[in-house]
Amino acid sequence: MVAPPDCASQAEYISYFDDAIAVMQTEAALERIAREMCEDAAAENVDYLEVRWAPRLHLRGGLGIDEVITAVLRGLDAAPITAVAIVCAMRQHAPEDNVELARIAGRFAGRGVVGFDLAGDEARFSASPQRPAFEAARAAGLHLTCHAGEAGEPASVEEALSLGVERIAHGVIGAREPRIVERVRAEGIVLDMCPTANWKCKAVASLAEHPLPRLVRAGVRCTISTDSRTVADTTLTQELELNGSRAELRLDLPFVEKGDVALKKIGLELVVRVDGQRRTIVLPGALAGFRPTSAKLAGGSLVVGFENG
Repeated sequence: MVAPPDCASQAEYISYFDDAIAVMQTEAALERIAREMCEDAAAENVDYLEVRWAPRLHLRGGLGIDEVITAVLRGLDAAPITAVAIVCAMRQHAPEDNVELARIAGRFAGRGVVGFDLAGDEARFSASPQRPAFEAARAAGLHLTCHAGEAGEPASVEEALSLGVERIAHGVIGAREPRIVERVRAEGIVLDMCPTANWKCKAVASLAEHPLPRLVRAGVRCTISTDSRTVADTTLTQELELNGSRAELRLDLPFVEKGDVALKKIGLELVVRVDGQRRTIVLPGALAGFRPTSAKLAGGSLVVGFENG
């Protein structure tokens, strides 16, 4: 369920959701997972959470769309934080099925569902055929957002804008075109970016090349999110640290109290030598674009400092 750093594409990255979706086919499972996700977020001091998920992916066990949405909202209502839902249609589903989804989601407007989204394989499936679903969602009083700019061409971001969205999930590839960046800025569109997931989907070649800092400097409104804590193998804390210039990692070395430390980073492996002892640590993907710059032994731990670039 954890996508590796060497995913070839967004399509491969998305495939790592399959096992989790397979066990999320009952009301009890959906309610529990929704609640526990909020509890994990609360542990990071998050006090407001927007949960995006695709109800049509949870119908294998015989549930109806309304039952899926109700179960997730029960879990969010039981959470220790404020949590709301954004219902996702999928690009590969028939437009008429997504219109039905939008209308059902609209019945929950003001009762926990705040938005309507479109997700899925951007390289294979265009967003434009789903326009009727966006129109139905807007008519029902839902806010509109769309996944775009994580695969395919920069024009996919403009295609999403043409649907009347207020926000775009990712938009990374669109940042390659100054004209698109200016349109996003001028229209006040928010880009919800997930750096680790964007890198694993190959929207950027490395985390150091992520356009988020440049977009913020250009006046584009951006947020930072995880995409999926499990599949991306990250947390909001890691994503926020990643977008600073420095990060710190604490490694347990219970039998080493003092000595000279030497570090060497090879890909996502950090080779640590302390007085002749050698240890190799696999680093989190969020540190792919960082280099080790300092090391300090303290109380049975090795604290390694990293800098971006």
